[in-house]
Amino acid sequence: MAISDVKLRKLLGKPYTGPAELTDAEGLGARVSPKGVITFQYRYRWKGSAQRISIGRYPSISLQQARNIVAEFRELYFAGVDPKTSLHKEEVKSVTLKDCLIYWNDNYVTASLRPKTQQLYESTVIKIMDGAFPSTPIDQITTRQWVDFFTKEEKANPRRARQVLSQLRSAISWCIRRQYVDSCAIMNIMPKDFGVASAVGDRVLTYTELAKVWIGIERSRAATSNKLLHQMLILWGARISELRLAVKGDFNLEDGVWTVPAANSKMGNTIRRPIFPQIEPLLEKALTTYKENLFPGDDLSKPITISAANRFIGRVRDSIDIDNWRTHDFRRTIATRLSEEGVMPHVIEKMLGHELGGVMAVYNKHDWIEDQRKAYELHAERLFEHIKKLSD
Repeated sequence: MAISDVKLRKLLGKPYTGPAELTDAEGLGARVSPKGVITFQYRYRWKGSAQRISIGRYPSISLQQARNIVAEFRELYFAGVDPKTSLHKEEVKSVTLKDCLIYWNDNYVTASLRPKTQQLYESTVIKIMDGAFPSTPIDQITTRQWVDFFTKEEKANPRRARQVLSQLRSAISWCIRRQYVDSCAIMNIMPKDFGVASAVGDRVLTYTELAKVWIGIERSRAATSNKLLHQMLILWGARISELRLAVKGDFNLEDGVWTVPAANSKMGNTIRRPIFPQIEPLLEKALTTYKENLFPGDDLSKPITISAANRFIGRVRDSIDIDNWRTHDFRRTIATRLSEEGVMPHVIEKMLGHELGGVMAVYNKHDWIEDQRKAYELHAERLFEHIKKLSD
């Protein structure tokens, strides 16, 4: 039976206990190892003896390429020339850096990752490495060449150099695990040896600053959904997409709980937060004003986009006189200010939507909803006290 790409993809890189060789036609076969490594080979007889030529590994060599190579071997064979004596390495396609990035992007990034992460890789490692070492087989790029390349990148942008190197190592490591390439010298160098680490945000707003942001949002001329979204982010300390993508069914008013489904969570975990008194008027306004999507954009049937939300915050930021800040700083602010008020760390971690570490992550599924509720109420009280002072 002829081999198919569908069958090869199913076997690639997975534990295998079937026949050691799959046969195609005209002497072409594919050997499959117990670990799912697939190698094409051509079998023939020459002067009464069995011969075998290894063509290359799948998917570095496609099924169609393997068939084309076998066709050339057979022409030599019928012309009275032993194919083995005429085999040249040039007949087998060498995998380049660009080939690896395309293979990784097509089979992992776009197939498994969230759109936002896909965009991140597209704008960094895929964009920056495009055109690097053109036509050079990736296994022939030396460690010295990689070092020289990233030394140059380091001089241009230290933070970006380390980020790209880290992402590229991950991409190449994935290709090696999938047997797309055997090895690459980039695995000999470490991200910590180049550039600097990305800065960790440390902006914590005071309650006076937070009150100014609240008032700036309130006085803006933005759509109601945009205002509600960001004021509720200040109160809940949630990630923006956790709330931006929320629908009516996520809010249980009877039990007083907002549940973030795993699909909307950055870490893929379900998050439960209390609906506390100070946020109820804002939530009720969203629930009564809009339909299924509580925070729609221009198209009421779809959530507001990240870019629209960021543009709005940019306008608010320009309208008030405080040091630079961003939406994500609301999370750091609520965590820091409540820690100062004596709220326990495990409660704050649950408020932020974090999973607890160690044994607790495995066995303790408690959400401390009532403790969260008291902490949120305290946070809101402090905020509204400062809003009142500024408004008087």
